Amino acid sequence: MSTVVLVGATSGIGRRAAEQLSAAGHRLVLVGRDPERAAALAKQLPDATVVAADVSVRSGVERLAGELAAAGRIDVLINNAGVMTPTYQETPEGVELNLAVHHLAPWRLVAALGELIPAGGRIVNVNSEGHRSPMRGGTVRIDPDRLMDGPGEFDPFLTYSRSKLANLLFTYELQRRRPDWHVVAVHPGVVRTDLGRQFPRLQVAAISAFALPARKGAEPVVRLAVGAEPPTGYYDRFSKVRSSRISYDEQLARRVWAATEELAAVRILDKGK
Repeated sequence: MSTVVLVGATSGIGRRAAEQLSAAGHRLVLVGRDPERAAALAKQLPDATVVAADVSVRSGVERLAGELAAAGRIDVLINNAGVMTPTYQETPEGVELNLAVHHLAPWRLVAALGELIPAGGRIVNVNSEGHRSPMRGGTVRIDPDRLMDGPGEFDPFLTYSRSKLANLLFTYELQRRRPDWHVVAVHPGVVRTDLGRQFPRLQVAAISAFALPARKGAEPVVRLAVGAEPPTGYYDRFSKVRSSRISYDEQLARRVWAATEELAAVRILDKGK
């Protein structure tokens, strides 16, 4: 059985994925920001290690890395933490929240935990079809010289989509730099979670009416994490598909990589370096 670190495990897709992975007998380290939810999850899944850590900030990633220092190896890292806010929000480090959670956190987690991931290990980044176009329509572009939207540029849907495009560019570039790992991004479907709980009720209800239950959203994440075939690339649920054209721009990916390295203040080493 695999040792799986699942970040964003205390609600929604993450919690259902934790339940499915636990039922299959995998060794789990489950990470959530809210201590009360983390404690509840620990009671539900007593065989798992549950860590309360806010990965949107460097100190939270360092806390998790400290907890895992003696783990020996991590076979699978699932980056599932997600946010969506109607108004501009920053972390205590001054980073816009979408970028911090969807892009900077997976980067820092790979940098902090990479030495524990052996050749053949898997990294699963939960992404979104929103990387192609925001909910209100339009094109998603990203400026590597200005990764972070400020209060004046913030749009709840476009900012979310930009952060997911940044994460997808990171996914592909990480695979190029670390071919010894299997790095994959997945859109789990439109899923009923509390991700949009801060939005008006009618807006959330309209989306929830045709959304999948969280257990269904968890299924492709679990499949990619521990399924028999090691995955790479981008999946729309269970199907490997092509992502947006811009996501394959290798020059852009390298520039986003360099900008992220500076913003995160931590490096991810290429294989053999």
